[in-house]
Amino acid sequence: MKKESWVVNVMLSKMFFVLGKGGVGKTTISAALAKKYSVKSKTLVVSLDPAHNLGDVFERKLGTKPKKIVENLFAAEIDLDDAVREYISNLQRTLRHAYRYLTVINLEKYFDVLENYPGVEESALLETIRKLVAKGDYQTIIFDTPPTGLTIRILFLTEMTLVWLKELIDIRKKILDKRKAIEKIQGEMCVVIDGERFEIPTSEETDAVIREMRVYEKEMKELVSKIKNKELTSFVAILNPEHLSYLETKRIVENLKKINLELSGIIINKFEDNDMSRRIGEEFANFKIYRVPREKETRGLEALEKISAYLGDV
Repeated sequence: MKKESWVVNVMLSKMFFVLGKGGVGKTTISAALAKKYSVKSKTLVVSLDPAHNLGDVFERKLGTKPKKIVENLFAAEIDLDDAVREYISNLQRTLRHAYRYLTVINLEKYFDVLENYPGVEESALLETIRKLVAKGDYQTIIFDTPPTGLTIRILFLTEMTLVWLKELIDIRKKILDKRKAIEKIQGEMCVVIDGERFEIPTSEETDAVIREMRVYEKEMKELVSKIKNKELTSFVAILNPEHLSYLETKRIVENLKKINLELSGIIINKFEDNDMSRRIGEEFANFKIYRVPREKETRGLEALEKISAYLGDV
């Protein structure tokens, strides 16, 4: 007799999206944040950046499956190609299930195109985020984000997905209404393929397509609600006291505003008391600012512990 295994979901209490220009120390700060929060909660830090170095920071080999670093601290590096393949594979399964009566048509050629359609990487990473948040395995999740442009598109896609789903559901309802009208005139709608009889759905209750869309709509609404909850989700920008990362942070603030989100705080990494640091302090005076001085060592748990001490109440 098999042993029953019980999986206890935990309540997500905090989620971070760590943003910033490449090379400013996003991964180091993400890891330090994870070390800080792991003291009081089960914490996962995830690298979504195709140029991974989270494993280097922890001095561990990481993969897509979260690996335990120490008690309460887990880390993972998401392989973008794998994420895209998994996303498309799941999409194929869903379509095959929802459109079983169309299996006579060769859908494979359409599936092949999906790997190269615009936005597939954003969609795959968004689905990765949604699954990690929905799974309920961690109280704190920290996302070490990819380049700013890709991150903003992923966040923008959360709202756009809800808009698309609403439109698609409305279109599908109209199709079902027309089928229902035809059914009243011609009788039950069905097709026979290779001797197997398939009923053509004419109502929301019997239509697998609209059921799938409604389930996904509910899941996305839950994710959007969590992302927009300022008590739950924080957007933190990392920059160095130099001109290019300063300009990038200004763009991050502006782009987040366009999708009705805002930064929770700014971390000046490799801080020096110079003109640029003072300019950053003036420009972003409305945000909480944390200053992390340049450290000789940024790898290993001891170094991360030291860095986390500068992060205050982030």
